[in-house]
Amino acid sequence: MKTIKTISWLLLSTFLWIAAPGQSLNDMPKKMTYAVEISGVLCGYSEMSITSTEKDGRKLLSVNTEAFVKQRALGGNVELIITENVLITPETELPVFVEQRFKTRAEIYSCATFNNGVAYYTAVVGGKPREIQLPNGVILENTLSYPHLMNDFIQGNAATKEYRVFDIQSGDIISKTYERIGEEKLELAGANYNTIVLEEFNHQTGTTAKFWLDKENSRALKTEGSNRLIYLADESIKKSIQVVDVDNLLFARVDKVIANVHAISSMRIEATIQSEGEVITAKNLNFPGQKFEGTVSNNLIEGVFEVDRQHYTGENAPPFPPKFADEKLKKYLEPERLIESDHPVLVQEAERITKDSKDAWEATVKLSTWVGENIMAAIPGGTSAINTYNTREGECGSHSRLLTAFCRAVGIPARLSIGCMYISYAGGCFYQHAWTEVYMGDAGWVAVDATAHEFDFVDAGHIRLGEKTSFNPKAMKILDYQMENAMVDNTVPDEYKKYLGNYLFEERNSIFKILYQDGSLAVDIPNAQVLALNPPDENGVFYPTVSRQLNFSFGKDIYGNISIMKLQQVIPLGKKFEQDSIASEVPNEIKPLVGNYWLAQAQADFKVIYENGVLAFVNPIANETVTLTTQTNTGLWKDEVGKNEVEFVRNDKNEVVRMLIYVSVYLKKQIEL
Repeated sequence: MKTIKTISWLLLSTFLWIAAPGQSLNDMPKKMTYAVEISGVLCGYSEMSITSTEKDGRKLLSVNTEAFVKQRALGGNVELIITENVLITPETELPVFVEQRFKTRAEIYSCATFNNGVAYYTAVVGGKPREIQLPNGVILENTLSYPHLMNDFIQGNAATKEYRVFDIQSGDIISKTYERIGEEKLELAGANYNTIVLEEFNHQTGTTAKFWLDKENSRALKTEGSNRLIYLADESIKKSIQVVDVDNLLFARVDKVIANVHAISSMRIEATIQSEGEVITAKNLNFPGQKFEGTVSNNLIEGVFEVDRQHYTGENAPPFPPKFADEKLKKYLEPERLIESDHPVLVQEAERITKDSKDAWEATVKLSTWVGENIMAAIPGGTSAINTYNTREGECGSHSRLLTAFCRAVGIPARLSIGCMYISYAGGCFYQHAWTEVYMGDAGWVAVDATAHEFDFVDAGHIRLGEKTSFNPKAMKILDYQMENAMVDNTVPDEYKKYLGNYLFEERNSIFKILYQDGSLAVDIPNAQVLALNPPDENGVFYPTVSRQLNFSFGKDIYGNISIMKLQQVIPLGKKFEQDSIASEVPNEIKPLVGNYWLAQAQADFKVIYENGVLAFVNPIANETVTLTTQTNTGLWKDEVGKNEVEFVRNDKNEVVRMLIYVSVYLKKQIEL
């Protein structure tokens, strides 16, 4: 499904920096382990080691930290690995070098070197550093000690204090406020500690976290915030790590099913939402198409949203290519972390897609359509724009970053819009979502959602919170909604009546229902969601309005009645190029197909092999080897029983980059008695 969205990297990545052990440099342990809990589930750990090193004739401490977190969202497993290397001057307790990497399938990178009041920062491996002047008083945090907190809160009697801090993740100078909460005794990893408890507020992200600092050396023994709890532990906890299901962090169930999401024209929603990533005010939540009445305190949003569908027609659109001179738009035309709009491959592809566009709006719709139709849904996603383009798969953040990069590459100001979207999943709910906004001159910022196949609009089920926000719902309720045509006639057209009914999925003993709702044919997938269907294509195949990774077609019995429904799902697997060596006897035309293919949702390798003159793939989930035979008229490969099909996808260099498995299931229509 294109509506898949996993928890954002920012929401999880902050814990390593926030919860990094802070202590004096005397008598420090050489290795420490921290446990990571999300929503009360032990799902990860962080290990830190300390060694002495020498660089450019200076004796330094090298602090290496690795954190590992296991999560599941919408049925897909996401393993996050965070590594950090810091070089610290023992005498000053100041870092001279910090490097961080956040890895799922893609890598998010940041690096900073500090010298004589200047930070040299880059978010690209091997990229040209950006120079940032560091005014007097700016704090350079490190992963060994917090001397400013030791001085002001442990040795001193400060009740609250604000600091200007260099932030390694953004490369910006930000503000953090600390407030003394009290003191507490802790028993962790078999030892007792006296701690001071501080609350930190990050003015850039709107994030609040609580620290328990050892009073003897300012080491952070425990940190709590954003549904995460990190605390000092011993190595044995690594054996107890479980996968945490984060759906409850991303979803707010509303018990209202609206199948035809695209046709929602207005909606009123009562909401309580805790957000992070940027500071939110009530004023920020009001703009054309969205009205908010309520309060916002420390990014806790409580009130009522009124959302109207905005559908721009392209009237008075800027010419293409556009020429924008407004300084306020400059940052929305430049590359940034994860949005590599200056990458030659993305620039060339964006120019190809938009060739001969009559104006900037037509160019935008072409780019949006390309992203929606060519990038398949997967968890974890491609994350960065270039990685999403190369792998051809991702969740909504990946779609939105690629579309943003495409637009910027051809001179159209673009930015991410993050908040939530209504879907009919689990009986109706709002879930964390990202889409794209483009600047169209007199029309201002216009939203499009390539992920949901809303290539030139967004429906009124979208609530925008900001550009870098997260969505952590506490409670949501739909008060009212209207469809695009308020007088929708739900009389079933004659040509659709034959499809209505129940269809038995024998292998799972479940019933799929074909029904007519909100002016369109729809399929009710048991224990999942209700999907509105587009009219059938020229081959009689029905696709959901929000995706092309599922499709439905129907067969007749000897009397001409609908008797069976074919459900086909497309499962994408990206090819690993660090594959095993290929035997010389494999035919040249087969060699590009052989190798390991990664199924992200299951965290599993499917191995394509060629043995005894036969091509096959090894399915580790079912523990079986599936033989493939070619089908010459389509170029697809069928399995040995002719039930499923396999396609090998190549890139512009004719390299095989992906395998698509077309899984087909046949459901028998139930006879009404």
